[in-house]
Amino acid sequence: MTVKKTLLMVALAVAPLAAQRPAEPELKIPEKNPFDTAADAATGRKYFLGHCAFCHGDEGEGGRGVALTTGKLRHGSSDRELFRTIRRGIEGTEMPGARLSENEVWRVVAFARRLGAQGADEKAPGDPAQGRTLYQKTACGQCHVAEGAGGTLGPDLSEVGLRRSLKFLRESLTHPNAAVTRDYWTAQVVTRTGERLSGIRLNEDDYSIQLRDARDALRSFSKANLKEWKVDPTASLMPAYGTLPAAELDNLVAYVSSLRGKP
Repeated sequence: MTVKKTLLMVALAVAPLAAQRPAEPELKIPEKNPFDTAADAATGRKYFLGHCAFCHGDEGEGGRGVALTTGKLRHGSSDRELFRTIRRGIEGTEMPGARLSENEVWRVVAFARRLGAQGADEKAPGDPAQGRTLYQKTACGQCHVAEGAGGTLGPDLSEVGLRRSLKFLRESLTHPNAAVTRDYWTAQVVTRTGERLSGIRLNEDDYSIQLRDARDALRSFSKANLKEWKVDPTASLMPAYGTLPAAELDNLVAYVSSLRGKP
């Protein structure tokens, strides 16, 4: 074996290890952000827009990722916890570790903390009790779980008030196509007999497509038996509620925002 080939084999063996970011020991992560001035936060905003806004929104209002304006995050909201989450990512989710230097991550933390402080006391103007009545009247529970009951066609709303800002919740009700996550892409199929069906795409490969239809039933189709099929990542099955009177929309937003899971 030549020296050149040996070196190549060693490089290939080491590459996967080098690609993994070593976890910083907990004690070496400062408890307090060392880069926490207004200037640091302004710089952090630039990094945030470049690396985080696609999922979390330009102003942290949420989207594919959680809202950062509530002041409460599932994996912790302290400087150290935010640093760890941004630096390492969250296993089992779409949240990757940031490809930023340590100092750059701290500046993103400074900006994120300010987003949380701004939204921590955010109050919906409507009446949650009246909003709950409207939620039931409009049959939202057929597709969403709230307070331990409901369907599974749409996202679980059990603690959506902790994860989404008022701005995002309102937009989701009035313009549901504005932010459709991958788990809720719409699939449409036409069978050879002319039957048209639509639902949430669950899985797809070269030979078949599976979806959950509007009645919450699981359907599987062989593509060989379909006239056509289409998956639209920009369309939501949820109807728009932009025509609701302003007061009723406020009430509905207030109710959904009040859903914060069990204490």
